[in-house]
Amino acid sequence: MTTPGPEKSNQIGLISAIADLIASFTDNGKPLRSYINHPQELGVCIITAGLLANDKTMLNTDDAIKSSFEIYRKIQNHVGQYQNMTLASNVEQCFVERPPEVEHD
Repeated sequence: MTTPGPEKSNQIGLISAIADLIASFTDNGKPLRSYINHPQELGVCIITAGLLANDKTMLNTDDAIKSSFEIYRKIQNHVGQYQNMTLASNVEQCFVERPPEVEHD
């Protein structure tokens, strides 16, 4: 068996360093949901992280947090409207054919 060359050992060291860095950010793979239990808080944190990571927005932390709450509210409004429309459509479809009471006549 041959020993790895210097380039190969550098790659292995780099991969190990990246794996250690990622493990330290995630507490060795612990999901973010285990740290933050409330769905709104989790959503706002993810949106805030995205806004702060985006160089094009150039927001300071306070503005990013305020914007995240507004974005989350708008998303939830649209989700609520979609769910209401879906529910109304499903209810209407239940009685289009035959009502369940007379289905087996």
